[in-house]
Parts: sequence; C-alpha cells; structure tokens
Amino acid sequence: MTKIKNFRVTLRAREMARYLKKERGVETTPELELAIEQIVNDGKKWVTPAAVYTTLARQTAEKTTSVSFPAGAVALSVAAVTIGPALETERQASEQDTTREMLLAALAQEALTQALQFTVRLIGEQAKEEECEMSPLVSVQDAALVSSLSALLGVARIGIHVDASSEALPPHTRVSFWFWTPAGKGSSGRTQPVGRAEKVAA
Repeated sequence: MTKIKNFRVTLRAREMARYLKKERGVETTPELELAIEQIVNDGKKWVTPAAVYTTLARQTAEKTTSVSFPAGAVALSVAAVTIGPALETERQASEQDTTREMLLAALAQEALTQALQFTVRLIGEQAKEEECEMSPLVSVQDAALVSSLSALLGVARIGIHVDASSEALPPHTRVSFWFWTPAGKGSSGRTQPVGRAEKVAA
C-alpha cells in the first residue's frame, strides 16, 4: 500500500462552473465567475488531500476482492482519496445560504476529482513502465464493495472512517478502481505486470 498526504491540487474554476450548470442548473455569469474565484481562494484552507492506493496482480486480486476482471486485464489498482472533513463541515454550516452552499459543493467535487486524478497519474507512470494501459475509472457505489475495498486499503490511515451501520463513505471521500491491460501486440503473453503489483499482506 502507498499513502500520500498533503499533496497540492489545482482547483479549476471553469470545471466548477460546468458542474454548477450541469448539476444545479446555474448559468455562468461574470458575477458567478468572481464568486467561484473567491471560494477557490477561501477554500484552499479547507482542502487537505490524502490518498492510499495499491495495485494487485490479477491472481491476488481475484482471491482478495470481489471485483470482476474483464478479459485481458492483468492487474487491478484500487485507490481511496479524501479531501478531509473541513470543507464538508463548512458546506453543511452554509445550507441556509443557497449560493454559498452550491459553491462549496462545486469546490468539493472539483477537489475530490483533482485528488483522484493526481493519484491516477502516479499509478499511470507505473503502468507505463510495465507497458500497460489503464482502463477508465470505476467509482465504487456498492456499499459492500466500498466496505471491503476500504478494509483492503486500510483507509483509516488517511482519516477515512466507513460508517459501520451503512457501510457508506463520508461525502468528502471516494473509492475507485481500474484495470491494467498489456499495451501492444508484443505484450499479449504477459500474465501480470513485472515487479510493480503488490500482494496483500496476510
């Protein structure tokens, strides 16, 4: 398992505006753009990214997870990311202020996306070294799978605590997985990445 904490994420105002238009039906205006810029500047103090991730060879992953492998995949990467609870606390405290609440919701979405993409890039470098391509991300929604993958990763190490009663993650966190597949015709005979896939400790 690899743990990283307090890394920097770039919060994109344009993506936040797109989120607000798509999810909240709010059209972009010069006033909204200014408000987004302001919340980005203010919100940096509430965003504390952390991630824990691992890559498992197919044989190990099939024994330790319930994730179904597609044909040709040789490994599975699993990652949990969090931006810390402070931003969600601030959002909940602002529920009576509709504009502020939606701006904070957009900020949280963007921060989580960037934290996850930072982690994906790190793993992508490993995959490239192993001459593998990575599949699109799968964001885990099933409660039982969230619980089992969270336990596999030991998410408490980065401050994530799964609700035991519902097996749900806090809103400021995300668990995702994706597959590695050999790239190019010359890799078809490889059954697992060489050296990089981690085994789960017994």
